[in-house]
Amino acid sequence: MVLVAPRPPFRPAPPVDAPADRGTGAELLTLLRGDAAARPRFDPGLAGGLRAWLEDAAYDVVVARGEHAPPLFLGPRQLLCSHDEQGDGSGGVDGRGVDGRGAATDRTGGGGGAMDGDGAMDGGGAATDRILLSRLVQALFRQLVHTGDVHDPLADALDALRAAGGEADVRQVESLPEGARTVLAETLAIHTRNLSGLVPRFAPGWMPRTNDRVAIPLGGGRIVLHGMFDLVVGLPQPRTASLCALGLSSDGPWAVARRSLHYLSLLETLRSGAPPFRLALLESASGRYGVEDVREEHLRAIASHIAAWLEQAATEPTHAHALSHG
Repeated sequence: MVLVAPRPPFRPAPPVDAPADRGTGAELLTLLRGDAAARPRFDPGLAGGLRAWLEDAAYDVVVARGEHAPPLFLGPRQLLCSHDEQGDGSGGVDGRGVDGRGAATDRTGGGGGAMDGDGAMDGGGAATDRILLSRLVQALFRQLVHTGDVHDPLADALDALRAAGGEADVRQVESLPEGARTVLAETLAIHTRNLSGLVPRFAPGWMPRTNDRVAIPLGGGRIVLHGMFDLVVGLPQPRTASLCALGLSSDGPWAVARRSLHYLSLLETLRSGAPPFRLALLESASGRYGVEDVREEHLRAIASHIAAWLEQAATEPTHAHALSHG
């Protein structure tokens, strides 16, 4: 069963020096809402079938690792990313955009700016710089969702990290040379400006929830698939896909974050019995966004990938040994 008919692919983003076609939070909210009467219903046996598929693959891994092995926690970074992608902490999306009329959508805002090797952020390398920037942008995204305002991007982000226990990140920023902090503040201001124009103002009835963690035990809890939605809105409804999920990419390839959103949609299907019916991904560096419907083929493709990953872990002794000591 296909949840939603296939949609045309994204158009390529315009060059950086092309006139910006900037989307708005109100436009994005309209695309997420869509036609409530047309929201897809799903096969009640879909979640059970996907779980059975994954449980079969997980059983072989549990046997290969031995009954005394500690639980194996697997997230999108382990399951979906290549070695190079794992190292940069970045996200991104590459997908089909659909609006409420079924047309492809792709909006690009003002030019983004990410720190590079000349940005004077030293001590951790470019990958560490991107990870730190990503955490700061995530903090501001949460602030925009819940309050709608950011006054001083760097100061507000640091306050949010302190409140969340991210003292190590705060110390890293505070230890930067003055030039590096200036570059960071300017870069963060660009991301914030783009997000301020894109993040919708959700009415309380949408129940916006940031950093929504989901964990799915397999093999009697010996294997745990886990992940975290940047933002989920809506409430689960019996036999109907009723949630919307939003992902945030601060710097990285579209394809990685799109796979991650499909992975999280699979976990939500296993958790509540239904996937989100619509996904959106916001790219804070450029102001670009994409919106797409979740389809059964997305869920099956990710489940097939995870099952194949688990089968490899069970059949390759060196891989299984590494997992048992990971």
